[in-house]
Amino acid sequence: MLDPRTSNRPPMSSSRTTREAFGMSSIRCISVTTLMLIGTCSAYAADLPQTRNAYVATQDPFGESVTQVVYLDQNWSPKESLEFYFTSQGSQLIPYEWFLALEQPGATTPFRDNQNILKYRYLPQNQGPMNPDGLPVGFVAGQGVGRRWLGMSCAACHTAEIRLGTTGYRVDGAPAQADAQAFLSDLSAALRQTLDDPAKFDRFATNILVNQDSPANRAELRRLVESSAKTRSGYNQRNFPGFDPARTEATEPTRFGRLDAVDAIVNEVYWHAVKAPESSPPTVVSKTADAPVSYPFLWDTPQHDRVQWLGIAKSGGLLDIFSLSRNVGEVLGVFGDFTIPNEPSLLTFGYPSSVKFSGLEDLEDQVKNLWSPLWPEDFPKIDQTAAAKGAKLYRTKLDGISACIDCHAVINRTNPHRSVKAIMKATGTDSRTADNFFNTRRSSGKLAGANVNFVPFTAKVPPDADADTMLTNVTIGVILGRTTGAPPDELSRVDFQGERLPAFTLEANLGPKYKARPLNGIWATAPYLHNGSVPNLDALLRTTPERPKSFSIGVRSFDPVRVGYLTEVAGFPHFEVFNPDGTPIVGNSNAGHEFGVQLDDEQRRQLIEYLKSL
Repeated sequence: MLDPRTSNRPPMSSSRTTREAFGMSSIRCISVTTLMLIGTCSAYAADLPQTRNAYVATQDPFGESVTQVVYLDQNWSPKESLEFYFTSQGSQLIPYEWFLALEQPGATTPFRDNQNILKYRYLPQNQGPMNPDGLPVGFVAGQGVGRRWLGMSCAACHTAEIRLGTTGYRVDGAPAQADAQAFLSDLSAALRQTLDDPAKFDRFATNILVNQDSPANRAELRRLVESSAKTRSGYNQRNFPGFDPARTEATEPTRFGRLDAVDAIVNEVYWHAVKAPESSPPTVVSKTADAPVSYPFLWDTPQHDRVQWLGIAKSGGLLDIFSLSRNVGEVLGVFGDFTIPNEPSLLTFGYPSSVKFSGLEDLEDQVKNLWSPLWPEDFPKIDQTAAAKGAKLYRTKLDGISACIDCHAVINRTNPHRSVKAIMKATGTDSRTADNFFNTRRSSGKLAGANVNFVPFTAKVPPDADADTMLTNVTIGVILGRTTGAPPDELSRVDFQGERLPAFTLEANLGPKYKARPLNGIWATAPYLHNGSVPNLDALLRTTPERPKSFSIGVRSFDPVRVGYLTEVAGFPHFEVFNPDGTPIVGNSNAGHEFGVQLDDEQRRQLIEYLKSL
């Protein structure tokens, strides 16, 4: 049986024309419009509009319409922004042609309709040479073996649009407000409903098969959609708490701006190591992914020695091998496919995968040139007198122990040689993210007994392995599985172990350590703390009891005074610290990081004015 997840298995044995009818070649991929766009690609690249083909949402399902979209100067040309948006990294969500033909649950409107995309707070785009079908930012067409796939790239979750008045400000590398769980849940529901509703399936099959429509090809298409629906449902069951695989209706997005991406990566690594996945429940080795975090901002990431909120991934290394390993891990969590042999050994030189290494390497080089965004000129002006006083407060040990600058260095955002050393510090913030990663051991399945780093006479994967061991082995295996290989001596030092807190220390009372970083561009990255539990900078500089316990999420309208998004906007769901019965919601604590709480109102304003200027 052909599994539509993978590009590493042979296509079904049938004629070329039948393969094309199922979207495995180019019969429907290259329209006349596409050919015209490709024909003008070089000229277009030289004269791309400054708006980067951004879709102007004059209508918005939440009422946040805009009349124009502008970009800030972040040292990227329009061409570079679009390459960031639409370069394939090897993600394989569903076959590309299927996504173009798929309808929304309970409707005949295309799933990819811009109003539906806005509902999940992804960013629609107009057509262009790299995006001939007008997909949203970070939704990418990638070629697999025999067919094109729709995938997602890091741009989907790391590009923001901030609204002030009726202008949308696109910020490359900033955290998105997207609800990935609602989007993927509804995609699964749409596939299920396509199978269950004869009229829907008829329209879908007509669009996909075109002139190859026949009873036999419809039966084969149904079989493939069944397989893909099972794959998507399994992923959602592993990674989305509360997902109902039987649901065929659309959901109401409620989880904007956060995602438990690390636990999703870990769950997928353990799942791919299961010895008999066909006969196993999709959650057989998964743990609840209940530690969503705010999407980190990307500028200066390649210049950091360690990244991720947990500091578990490195940057740099010979030929940027550590950076590559971090990016490979990201692809594995967002639908990158890979195959672990049933009995891996030293003779197994890596794991074949769908990862597009050249795309990852090009994008890593490109992000090196990304600058943090400056406070826009047409925002309310920064009070420079207050900012100068705030700069002094930033360097003052307000609690008598440490100053802001001790953990959040001030760097030159445009210096091509800038570098940042990670500061891992426990500040009493929510522990769920660290607990989930560092305190899990599960069956290692097919990897039991394999050398962790593929180096003879070194540590082996135990039958019950922790997350960093599994992630290290699979990441190295996928890198070794590429055709050009990588330096073994550097690979042997790849790890995802991060920094655990030793027991019985004073710092242990403050919970796990999370990564602090320079705050240039911090104004564009709300909400704050690693788990997105504080809506704006004003609230962050207050004690935990003073911070909002509930605030609107998914909002793009900006508050230039408190610096974050508006917190009470009708029609939006809310982030909540507590359940209705008063019990804490797991992963949602807004406690900790109580720095600057000694400031009076005027001093707090001065410090915020300074933070705007970074």
